[in-house]
Amino acid sequence: MENTQSVVTTEAEKRRRIVRNIFSQFIYNGVVIIFGLILPRLYLVGFGSDVNGLVSTIKDIFAYLALLEAGIGINAQYALYKPIAKGETKNINAILAATRHYYLRTGTIYAAITLLLAVVYPLVMRTSLDWFSVFAIIVMYGTPGVITFFAQGKYRPLLEVDGKNYIYGYIYTATFIIGKGLTLVLLLISDNLLLIQASYMVPTFLQVGAMYLYVKKKYPWVNWRAEPNLKALSQKGSVLIHQISQVIFKNTDTVILSIIWGMKYASVYVIYMLFFGNFDKIVQIFVGAVNFRLGQLYHTAKERFFTLYELYETLLYMMSFLCHTVLAAFLLPFIVLYTKGVNDVAYIKPLYVVMFTAVNLLTTLKHPNLQVVNIAGKFDATRSHAIAEMIINISVSVVATYFLGIVGCLLGTIAALLFRVNITIIYCRRHIFGYGIFKEYKKIIVNAALSAGILWLVGMQSCEPKSYLYVVGMAALNMLWIGAAFVAVNFIAEWSTLKVLPRMARDFLRKKLHKGQTG
Repeated sequence: MENTQSVVTTEAEKRRRIVRNIFSQFIYNGVVIIFGLILPRLYLVGFGSDVNGLVSTIKDIFAYLALLEAGIGINAQYALYKPIAKGETKNINAILAATRHYYLRTGTIYAAITLLLAVVYPLVMRTSLDWFSVFAIIVMYGTPGVITFFAQGKYRPLLEVDGKNYIYGYIYTATFIIGKGLTLVLLLISDNLLLIQASYMVPTFLQVGAMYLYVKKKYPWVNWRAEPNLKALSQKGSVLIHQISQVIFKNTDTVILSIIWGMKYASVYVIYMLFFGNFDKIVQIFVGAVNFRLGQLYHTAKERFFTLYELYETLLYMMSFLCHTVLAAFLLPFIVLYTKGVNDVAYIKPLYVVMFTAVNLLTTLKHPNLQVVNIAGKFDATRSHAIAEMIINISVSVVATYFLGIVGCLLGTIAALLFRVNITIIYCRRHIFGYGIFKEYKKIIVNAALSAGILWLVGMQSCEPKSYLYVVGMAALNMLWIGAAFVAVNFIAEWSTLKVLPRMARDFLRKKLHKGQTG
């Protein structure tokens, strides 16, 4: 008989894991955001827009190569939801052994592509750096990926589905601080670009050791060399197509811009995405924190899943529109300060803010329904949606970029996102939830109307760029009344869904009070 005691957890422990996941990811993403604002500025000032654009473009290329992992990791998560929820250790080991098998096989391909890219890419790109410098930068960016495939990646699906995102969150935070702290010091004391880029590899080496020790101690029953259940990962090809689509809309624009308009324009795109991308990291905190709970409920208690999902989606939409409204109103003064002294290309255009806001808002709206597709394992059924999104994105972006530059790139991404958001909403409501689409569109329309009205009142150059502290302070003050407006409107429009929140808050406080009195 299988031992399930070391796998199955209580409801209270699952709730604690959600809180720990959110807390750990807030810490991690806070650190990422801080370094993400400081380091690109130092690159930009120290090496210019050309090198900043080159480094960012290489990073985007490796985001494509990381797709080789995506088909394995996400399919493994889907396969693990049910056996982990039920504590079936034999099935868990079979899936983990299959995961390890595919990681090792794909890692060899990843290493070969990295080496080929390092040799060929410096020959075709226009940049001020010599061939060897670009070759070395690519090899150093590729090394962490090779390590992930051969030693680290297999651990993540297990921890994700068991609700222990907070473990790798803490590990990633500590190693990230060490690695980026080293990069920061080198940027301040050295102008050796290769030495600075070498520090990029440091966190991965530290992460491998920490993840190995934790899993060995907390999951002693795991057998990576068990008989692999390769059939459990049979949809990895369809998962890969979904992930290719995801990465294309995130990373294609800088590659297309660098080829058609040059690295300087790619640098402008990167600076704007720096701020919006940081907000997307915050969204992913909540998505990742509850993902394991939604996944386990879907496979063991469907009705509870539907109820929890409606609440989660409503809150996510409200917070997304709220934050994007504030970001659109106060970003331009911040970018004026951030790019001060950099005059080799024009960074300040209000139209950029409008279009980047649209791109990232649509990206957020896509998250919850794609999350349901992943949890339900509907990868084969929705593969055509991902293919269509890729075709729209690439075709419109290439043509529009040639004539309109950055605006054209963004138009291509917006067109693809509009298609994917709508087709995914329709699919999920009809084939997974089993009811109409009006309720979800109502949430989007109400929040979009409120956001447009607030931006019309406040404007997009809402304060003087006196200092970073001044702009942030003004944004924080305005967020108070903007937040109150969003909360009030959403409680009125979505009362049937949100009315449980006051009761949940009361129950939580009563439990805490009772625990304090009995403790």
